[in-house]
Parts: sequence; C-alpha cells; structure tokens
Amino acid sequence: MNSESINKVIKKHPKLASKREKLEQMQDGAYCMHGSWGFGRIKSYDENSGKLVIDFEGMPGHMMDPAFCADKLEILQPDNLLVRYRTDREALEKEMKESPAEFVEKYLDKKSDKSASVIELENLFKQLFGYKFVNTENLPEKEFEKQNKAAEKSYRAWWNKTKEALFRDQRVACPKNKSESYVLRGEGEEIRPEREVLREYFLNREPKKKILLAEKLYKTATADSVEEIKADLPKIKDELTEAIKNARSLNDADRLHGIWVRNNLVRYLYPGEEDKVEEIAPRSKDIIAAAVERDPKDGLNNLAKNLPTSYLERFLDLLTRIFSEDWRDRILDLLKNSEGRFTKECVDYLLSWDVSRESHFVKGSEIPDDGKGSSRQLIKNSFKRWLEEQTLRGPVILWIVKSRNEGKYSDMLQDLIGQDLMSALLAAIDDEALQRETVITTARIPLADALSEDRELVHDMLKDSTAETARDLAQTLLLNQGFEDLTKKSILARFIKMFPSVQTLVASKSDEKEERLFVSSWSLEARRAELEDIIKNQLPESKKAIEAARELGDLRENSEYKMAREHDETLTARRALLEREMGAVQVINFSDTPVDKVGIGSVVDLTNDAGESLTATILGAWDSDTAKNVFSYKTPLAQALLEHRVGETVKTDINGHVINWKIQNIKRFIDLQQKA
Repeated sequence: MNSESINKVIKKHPKLASKREKLEQMQDGAYCMHGSWGFGRIKSYDENSGKLVIDFEGMPGHMMDPAFCADKLEILQPDNLLVRYRTDREALEKEMKESPAEFVEKYLDKKSDKSASVIELENLFKQLFGYKFVNTENLPEKEFEKQNKAAEKSYRAWWNKTKEALFRDQRVACPKNKSESYVLRGEGEEIRPEREVLREYFLNREPKKKILLAEKLYKTATADSVEEIKADLPKIKDELTEAIKNARSLNDADRLHGIWVRNNLVRYLYPGEEDKVEEIAPRSKDIIAAAVERDPKDGLNNLAKNLPTSYLERFLDLLTRIFSEDWRDRILDLLKNSEGRFTKECVDYLLSWDVSRESHFVKGSEIPDDGKGSSRQLIKNSFKRWLEEQTLRGPVILWIVKSRNEGKYSDMLQDLIGQDLMSALLAAIDDEALQRETVITTARIPLADALSEDRELVHDMLKDSTAETARDLAQTLLLNQGFEDLTKKSILARFIKMFPSVQTLVASKSDEKEERLFVSSWSLEARRAELEDIIKNQLPESKKAIEAARELGDLRENSEYKMAREHDETLTARRALLEREMGAVQVINFSDTPVDKVGIGSVVDLTNDAGESLTATILGAWDSDTAKNVFSYKTPLAQALLEHRVGETVKTDINGHVINWKIQNIKRFIDLQQKA
C-alpha cells in the first residue's frame, strides 16, 4: 500500500488514523500471520476493490479489506523465525542444532521484556519443525495427523536437549512450571545453575520434591562445578536420609529413588572410596528386602511400577546381587507383569547377560549364573508358556507385536505371531474395555490402536490359519467392546481379504442389526438391569475367579481354571447379545394395537380342530410366559396369527405337529389392563 492508498482507507475509516504505522507496513512482499488463516505473504493491493491480495499457505490470492484486518494481521519482519523458516531454512536449522541455548537467548533478547512463556516457545518451535495448527492445505485428516506427529517427534527431541542446555546457561532463568517464563538475565545477574538448584532445595520442605531437586543438582554438577556444592553435601545427605527413614508421604519406590539420588551426590565426598556410600543406612537392598517381606507376591512389581523410568535398569541390576540364586526368575516375573518401557528394559537386561556377565552399575561385580542357560531361550520359552496358559497380559502382547520384526528380538518372537496370539490380543482388549466401564476416560486402548494401525498385523497372525478359525476370530472381533464400529470394519476388511468367506458373517451381523425389536417398557428395564449386573458385578467377579484359579497350578490340567474361563466367556457372550439387541429395540406401549385384526398387543380367543380352547396374549419380543399363555410376537403361533381377523383359520406347524386354529374373538391387552 502506498501513501495515497492509505489516505483513502483512513478517510473512509477515520478510526484507522491511529493504525497508520501498521498500514504502512502492509507492503507488497511483506510476510504476515493471521489468527485464522495462518502464515502468508502480501502479494499486492488491489485499488479497484480496496483490498489486500494475500497468498496464505494453502489459500493463495485471498482478498482482505485492510480496515478489517489491521488488528488481526501481524506483519512479520525478515528476521522473524517463521519467516526465516521459509526463506533461510538451512541456516536457521544449523543455528538451532549447533547452539540451541544461544538460539533461544537471541530470541529472548529481541523481546521487550526479555522473556517468553513456555507455551509461547513451544508453539513457536513446533512450527519451526513443520508442525501446523491449521490444516490450510486441506490434507486428508490422517495424513495431516501423520505429518504433525513426525514434526512433533523431531521438535520434542530437539527441545528436550535445548531445555537441558538452557538450564546450564547462567544467563537464562528457567521456569519451574509451565505457567512461568524463560527470562534472559542482565549482565552481572548471572547465576550458576548449581547455586540456583541448591537455593530451591533448601527452601523446599516436601520430601519428594527435595529428592527431585537433589537429583536435578546431581545432573547439573560437572567436574568443574563440584566445589560449588561440596560444602552442602553433608547437610543434603543428612536431610535425605532422615526423609527416607521417616517421611510418611514417601512410598517404597520414593525411598529407593531417594537412596540412589543421595548416593549419587554423596560419592563426591569420598573420592576414591565410593564404596563407603553403600553402607549408609538405609540401603537400597534394605528397601527391597522390606518390600518383598511385606508382599512376597507383588512387592517387586509395585516397586517397578512406581520407580522413575531412568532407574529401572539400576533396579534390575540390584536384584541380581540381592537374589543371586533366582534373579532371572524374579526378572521374568517382573516381565510377565510389566508394561510400557519396563517390558523392553526387562528383556534387554536379560539378553545383556548372554553377552556380558558384568554388573551394569557396580564395577568388578559379576552377575551370577543360575544354571538356566541362555536368557534368549529362557525368554522365548516363557512367552510361549504364558501364551499357552492364557496368562500373557495386554501390555506384553503390545510389546511383542510392535517388536516382532526388530532384528534384536525377531528370532524370539516370530513363533508367537499366530492365531493364538490374535485370540489373546482380542481378549486383552475386551478386558481393558470392561475395566473402563466404570471409569470416565478419553484415553485410547494402545493394543486396539496397534491392531488398527499396523496394516500387516492381521496377515502376520492369520497367515497359517484356516478359514474356520479366521471366522471364529472375526466373530470375536465383532463382539469386542474395545473398538469403534468404523475401526472394526477396517480390521474386518483385512480378514475378508485373506478369507473371503468371512464376508457372510459381516453381512449376517449387518442384517441382524437392521432388524428392529418391538419390546415392552418393563421387559426393557429387566434387560437393562441384567446387563448392568453382568457388567458391574458378574464379570468383575468372574475375572477374580480366573485369577484365583490361576494360582492353583498348571493351567493345562486345571479344571477350575477352565470352568472359570468358560463361565467368563458365557457372560461375555450374553453381554454382547444384550448390547446388540438393546441397540435395535423400539419400545411400544400397545396403545396402537388394532381392534379388528391380530397385532402386537392383542388377546386372541382360539379353538382348534379338537375343540380345545386357548386364549393367547401376543406381546413384545421379550415377554413370553407360556405358563400364562403369553407369547412373543416372534413365536410361530404369534407369527401365524398376526394380521388375521375374527372367523379366519390359521395353521401352525411346529416340529411337524400341525394344528388349525380358528379365531373366535380379538381384544386389546391395554384395554383389559385398564379395566383390571
């Protein structure tokens, strides 16, 4: 826009006089950012229409009236990072990679208050890695999500390293939570990070927070800065030791974490004599011994679930020294009950013993041989046994299917990838969906997502199966509560591609779903009560019975376990049937029952060829009570009578027994109820 154009705009909209400087920036070629349309570049100003022509990404040639975008359109300078991302990307990425802390410092230095919030920085840096908040290019939703996920992964790796560099930067004050900001300190205000952490540590009184701050101090300390903290280490040692012993707010995992943090720091007090640290009570082995004594079955599992992930390998290494005779049995039990990163940690630790028997954390200490041979074969045999016993848990199945093609693990896992694992996988998904029935959550089921997103998984697990087995598994999938309908259809399409006969199953289920069931309000309430009892009471009790039966020994010879599983499968099938039927019901109150012909809600007086009389009441699909001559409209007798009138004769043929019935009279059930 030139001066003449700006004058015209201001003359037409006098209030814009205060925005002249902003309007003057709206020059051809200027880069801009709009709240709704995103990043763009001003192409020109169209004098005829009085509008700016802006090329937004994914929407070129968009026209905007400067009078209405003066407040919404931000003009970006050439050195703006988002502009540089598009005009000087190679140099920008080089700066970010080589000097991440300095890169952030320069950004903060350009800010008027020398600060930026965590959210501001994160949103900006995400975009520098290609993340887009608006789908301006109208990509398919899945492709848009895929690109954003890849961009966020790259950004997150860089930002995590950058935050560490910023923490060590004396010129930058780092926020303690997301509501605070990064602030660039002025000259003479620099503070060594060790002193900053120490100050926060001694101001804090919460034991768990002090452990985390002490850990932060250890991670901050370097060979050059140890003297900054050395004088304070005896006090830190005493404080942490006291908290580990007596703080009621700490659980066993917190105490173990605290001991390791304390020991890491206190080693600086004993150069050359680090072994002294291991004798400071309480010791890590004392915490583990107490946890196992208190809960022999789940003590170690509970510790592992609550430890920070960065200490899991150290935890496993400690077990080899405490339980020297059966350490692998202990770790295998942890593996069986593991989830997330800990599954991989257990597998990797066991496999490392096949390569080297040295402790990972205690120099010169050898991990003992328990006489059980190769860990690789031991893991393989354990997975196979758990699958046969039907005790393979969902999180471990998830790791197996995700790791099946990795060279490091494939020889252990390939034999597991089959129809039995598919059955176990579907059962685990259904179990998790059941457990979520009484919990309000938007979290997805990871195992269900893996089956949906891994396009080769169905093929890999069913490639050696028969069509009959595939059909059974497809039936199980149809009844599974852990998938949305669209996801089921997508997965079933992969079944059908391998086994076309599965298509008939899908078609029949579709037909069933379309058929409406006419039911009375009281029978619907009874079914709802039954379904609620199954979900809230019977199925949870059934799961407990299965777990109790597992404790009785070898599952292949365990009749109690088999009976418990069969009962559970019966309940699950009944639940699926009820949910499917209730999704197709239409409640009727019988007020529309005709008076001149038989309908749902009719009471019909009948006589047969033998002169016998019968008064039949025809009600909803779930109302049959033959002892009282009440029949569902879906029964053979009712189906024969529907739509017929007084004086007509109908024939029923039930299992070859033919009877002719003459309709003598028709009344309405609702009228009789009102008179009663």
